[in-house]
Amino acid sequence: MLILPWTSCDDKDKFDFNQHNKVAITTLQMTGVTKNDATLNGRVNTNNGETLTQVGICYATHQKPTVNNEKVLKTGDLDTGAFTLYAQNLKPATTYYFRAFATNKNGTAYGDPLSFTTQSGYVAKLETQSASSITRITAELGGKISDDGGYPVISKGVCYSNVSSFPTISNDKVSVDTQNTSFKVNLTKLRAGTIYYARAYATSSVGTGYGQVVSFTTLPPIVASGISTAAVSSVTYSSASVGGTVLDDNGSTVTARGICYSNSNTTPSVSSGTILNIGSGTGSFSGQLTGLVVNTNYYVRAFATNSAGTAYGPVVSFKTSMPDLPSSVSTTTPYNVTMTSAYTGGYIGSAGGGTISAKGVVYSSSNSLPSLTNGTRVSGGSGTGNFSLILSGLQQNTTYYVRSYATNEAGTAYGNVYTFKTLLPSLPSSLSTYGAVSITPGSAYVSGYIGSAGGGIISASGIVYSSSTSNPTIGNSTSVTLGSSIGSIAATLTGLSAGTSYYARVYATNEAGTAYGNLISFTTTRYTAPTGVTTYQVGNTGSTYVTFSGDIATDGGSTLTERGFVYSTSSNPTLSSGTKTTVSGSSVGYFSKSVTGFNKYTTYYVRAYATNAYGTTYGSSAAFYTY
Repeated sequence: MLILPWTSCDDKDKFDFNQHNKVAITTLQMTGVTKNDATLNGRVNTNNGETLTQVGICYATHQKPTVNNEKVLKTGDLDTGAFTLYAQNLKPATTYYFRAFATNKNGTAYGDPLSFTTQSGYVAKLETQSASSITRITAELGGKISDDGGYPVISKGVCYSNVSSFPTISNDKVSVDTQNTSFKVNLTKLRAGTIYYARAYATSSVGTGYGQVVSFTTLPPIVASGISTAAVSSVTYSSASVGGTVLDDNGSTVTARGICYSNSNTTPSVSSGTILNIGSGTGSFSGQLTGLVVNTNYYVRAFATNSAGTAYGPVVSFKTSMPDLPSSVSTTTPYNVTMTSAYTGGYIGSAGGGTISAKGVVYSSSNSLPSLTNGTRVSGGSGTGNFSLILSGLQQNTTYYVRSYATNEAGTAYGNVYTFKTLLPSLPSSLSTYGAVSITPGSAYVSGYIGSAGGGIISASGIVYSSSTSNPTIGNSTSVTLGSSIGSIAATLTGLSAGTSYYARVYATNEAGTAYGNLISFTTTRYTAPTGVTTYQVGNTGSTYVTFSGDIATDGGSTLTERGFVYSTSSNPTLSSGTKTTVSGSSVGYFSKSVTGFNKYTTYYVRAYATNAYGTTYGSSAAFYTY
């Protein structure tokens, strides 16, 4: 009796890690917190008689942190008593839950969870260093991060602008890849004689912080350098290809560049010569001088202008040429002559030192030497070489004179003259009408062939047909127009009367009139009862139901009024001797129906049927047995 109370008291004070006895360890209030750090406290009340292997504080953003989450450990003597630990690298403005823990060989015990919230962070704070080593196009600047605001800096550098007095990272910037809080950058490709505004920046996950704005002015500009004048090429009597190169704008944008030239001043300039502007900036450029005086000396040189003034390349001279008339001008013999058209063309062998601005042919039916002033002109474009043309709108059976021409700056030269005579067309010929096929009560397929347009142009072709005259024409019969060319033609004649004789033939019309092919005749078929009715083998046979199916090949030329199946215990049932079941619709082809109400263990016979205005047709009889 004395032992039991003592034992009970001893058990109460003992620390059982396996039972998570909270009396074993206590989580104490934190004693300091910043945006990234916190001072956390705990106390081990008992080791439960076993050596402690780990003491610390675990923390997380959820309410029950464990040793599997983030933790800080006590070092040195692991024993009972109070302890203080420091959690670092925390996220700003974040609520954390923490609790003290202790571990021995029996397990880990935790104190009650407590919480704290870190202070809010902010964008980085930094200073901008003044510009140094300033030239016309470069400068050195730097910055120093004094406070990262509680968030890691992911990029930093210097942003700058010659427009905005408060540059941001959306303006020009130079980034640096270094872990140091102090950094320097080199700004390049600046404009000479220009005020720039710059400031250091640092970007973290909450935004970008900037240092104070500093300004500096690059050194004054000088004129562009490295200017060369290209050799003049492709010189004609009125034009020449020119160009040049600007290697360096020396920090001041080249706003104008090009060629200045003169036929009187041996050192032309932008103020004493004619200017050909060819863009801006550095690099090579080229252009074309036009409207020059023939057989004349010219002086050219490249120029480039920036804010410091205009610089020039060396002078290059050249002389324009004197063109001749085009030569080796020949006319193509007219071919494919019809009653209203002919093909011709020509060849221009040489531009005579000038530029062929126009070429083509001229023709006339009254002047044996047609020219641009007394004939009809057909243009073939410009330049030398071969060309082909068609003369159209000519008069039938008429003699024409034609020759080629070519025009350059010196005038017009002509080729040799050819004569030709347009044709007088005849009627289309070699027309054939083929026998009618695919004849039904209301239609027939008729085809034919047109072999020749007779030298003219087929304006219409087709088939004429009639049931009242044996000599159908486009004036007294029905016609089907099928096109306007020679070759095969075909059409299905529709709307015909059943059981009627028709006459038909091919026709073709050109400028001379209408020609006809041989005459054919055919008789449309009469309407009949439906044909090709098929009864398929009965399927899905049950004790009281089956599925009938069948097919109808044609409706006999008349719309179906009824279709379905008749069945009986006697073979070859009919509508009058069997039971009828209809299938809705009036189309030919496959149809089916499921039917019920049969007697078990009975042999039946079924036939598909189809009815139109001209009678009823049955399929063959099919037997089936119900179970």
